[in-house]
Amino acid sequence: MKSLIALTAKALIAIICVVILVAAWTNYSGVATQPQVNVVTGTISTRATSDIDAVQPEIEELNSMSAIASHAELNESAYEAELLAIVQTVQAGQLKNALQLVEEHLSRYPKSRVGSLLKADILAAKAGDTLPHTITGLRQDVTPAEGFDIKGLRAQIKNRWLHRQPSYVQNAHTKLPSNLINFGNSKHALVADMQNARLYVYKNNNGMPLLVADYYLTVGSQGWGKEVEGDLRTPIGVYVVNRFIAPETLPDLYGSGAFPINYPNIIDRAKKRTGYGIWLHGTPSDTYARSPWASEGCFVVSNQDFEHIQQFISVEERTPVILAEKIEWIPQDQFVEHQQRYLDLVESWRKAWESLDTQAYLNFYADQQLNVDSSDYAAWMTRKRTVNANKTFIRVGVKLTGLYLYPGEQETFVVSFEQEYESNNYSGTSHKQQYWQKDAAGQWQIIYDADT
Repeated sequence: MKSLIALTAKALIAIICVVILVAAWTNYSGVATQPQVNVVTGTISTRATSDIDAVQPEIEELNSMSAIASHAELNESAYEAELLAIVQTVQAGQLKNALQLVEEHLSRYPKSRVGSLLKADILAAKAGDTLPHTITGLRQDVTPAEGFDIKGLRAQIKNRWLHRQPSYVQNAHTKLPSNLINFGNSKHALVADMQNARLYVYKNNNGMPLLVADYYLTVGSQGWGKEVEGDLRTPIGVYVVNRFIAPETLPDLYGSGAFPINYPNIIDRAKKRTGYGIWLHGTPSDTYARSPWASEGCFVVSNQDFEHIQQFISVEERTPVILAEKIEWIPQDQFVEHQQRYLDLVESWRKAWESLDTQAYLNFYADQQLNVDSSDYAAWMTRKRTVNANKTFIRVGVKLTGLYLYPGEQETFVVSFEQEYESNNYSGTSHKQQYWQKDAAGQWQIIYDADT
């Protein structure tokens, strides 16, 4: 009789788990995502006690690193903090406390499908379910509601949890993204680490990047590296925000609004990449956060995060957006030297132009790729020689408006600047953009140079 009662209790718990997941699904409008099978949050079950010793040192180290995250403006969202507190409590084997926390979380965030999944897991664990896949919240003989994105939810938990681990905290708070060479006149820049589902905001602090906020991020359902229209991938590259679309003019899918970016850019068009309408936007009203891979190519944050990030984005300033597969982090004490290498290249080009040494000036340009294969280099070179032959002096002023390493392309950077040109027979001001790339011989050359 006791075994029958125990079996009945387990069956009842399994049914409750399914009910919770189905209830969460009724508010779900996500898209199928890229498979992800490794779950770093640990198996949620009654046998998790053996894993506590392995996990606890990391938790203690994480707590001891709170001083690292000392940026005054940086605040982790309450939503994410609550989810991670639940996971940490489960890892400590405190299932009763974890159940109380998750119920409180769901009372505040009823649209939290991750919260519903965690509750199902905890109930299954309390029933004695020791299956290694307990993190899914379902037994092997239970099928989730059609389309319920278990793998996506697992991946979301994993990415949020990894973001709090000591090694990741160490990078984000003591190092800087290598891409951010010079902000120019931009007050802020956005940098996406798509592999780790994170969007960072950096402030221009007298020429040095200062981390002020970061957010959980969703990208294309097929990942990143957009090539053709409809491939459901998010592009990799350096872009700018060019407008804001108010939420009342958009379908509910886009949530609290949208900031389109200028995809495809010069490099994309040269590579014959197609597609359009790549936006930073929010989530549907019945959804708190989507899985890491769920969009049609846009990059997406929760509505709460979208409303928070708006303060850092300026359409007038064309806030730069760097979409990278993975961030390369540079120690802060090496960053100035890193910046200077690229600033020196631009300065060398400027000086060569002023020197009236036309050949030295022309040597900065890639003869096979000038303006990314769209220009006749021989005709351009002849024109430059003719113009310079009539000059007795040239003065060139360069005021940078941005310089960024270009992710996803071998040794490439893009620089924008205001140019003040003066000579004995002409003077003028223009806004210019150049793409530089290192050739096979290790020489940096300009592959694109044009007014904007």
